[in-house]
Amino acid sequence: MGVPPGMPLGGPGGHQPGHAWPPPMPMEWIPVKPLRGLANAVCILLGIVAGISVLGAIAMFHRAALVDGVTLSDVLSGDLEDADDFVEVTTALYALGMLAAGIVFVVWFSRARSNTEAWYGPSATMSKGWAIGGWFIPLANFVIPKIVAHDIWKRSDPQSAMPGGRPAGKALLWWWWIIYSVGSLTFLGSAAERKTEDELDNGDVTLSEYVDSVVAGDRVGAVALLLLVAGAVLAILVVQRVTAMQEQRMGLQPPPGAYAGAMPMAGAPGMPGMPGGGFGAPGMPGAPGAPFGSLAGPPPGWGGAAPQPPAAPAAPSAPVDLGKSDDPGAPR
Repeated sequence: MGVPPGMPLGGPGGHQPGHAWPPPMPMEWIPVKPLRGLANAVCILLGIVAGISVLGAIAMFHRAALVDGVTLSDVLSGDLEDADDFVEVTTALYALGMLAAGIVFVVWFSRARSNTEAWYGPSATMSKGWAIGGWFIPLANFVIPKIVAHDIWKRSDPQSAMPGGRPAGKALLWWWWIIYSVGSLTFLGSAAERKTEDELDNGDVTLSEYVDSVVAGDRVGAVALLLLVAGAVLAILVVQRVTAMQEQRMGLQPPPGAYAGAMPMAGAPGMPGMPGGGFGAPGMPGAPGAPFGSLAGPPPGWGGAAPQPPAAPAAPSAPVDLGKSDDPGAPR
């Protein structure tokens, strides 16, 4: 099989000794799907969850203050019961909000992961299925999704696709995951430490121990909810950042409707519906100096001789007179 027209045989940007050519390509065509709609839905739901978390923290601080200095008048007036109801309502709303936000977030997370496979093929660290399954394994869900998120962030950055590009730092990603993990574990710990009314009724704990556990559990739980508020805000920033990077990366792709299992390479033989080039290695520019993923052909002098300007038209020759000559001595 011959070398496609315009393909450099060697030198800068061409095939280098020791490197396989053509580069490996994904084994299946994977469409690049937009993230903006899902990203907006995730951000709205996370904002709602953050607001509910603030209310939940207020409810827990309020109940802890009442229980810590509870008097008979508080019990008779129903203030303590109202405080319990406030905590229960906010807890239920928080659970519903987290369920809705979690479902949409995992869908966005999985789609973002699939898009990176369209550009680079399967990851060497985690397969695409872990973008969903990793969230549902107890304890491991504090490790596996972070590994997948790290891979998504790195592969979504357009600088990663540029020769010599310098990908953006991952400080935002790290802060989000650390605060989210600490807040979640702290919230679970506060619920586990709180004594129940059944233990009090059965005589397993004293009234003083029960009151102390409720006060401590509410205060720790309120702090955990405030940490989760910060985690939700950082998650919104992460979603927006990854979505923006992928949108920028998609701007380097073929027009909408084309499949991005591999990038178009300039100079390769044309394919139906793909003007100017076929498909080459994923993530390779069409030609030096051309926009990344451009369908434009190679510049003059790259992979062949530069096109020569058209020759100037030749001057017309003198007209030939086929009629009568003015020379009287000429033969008739």
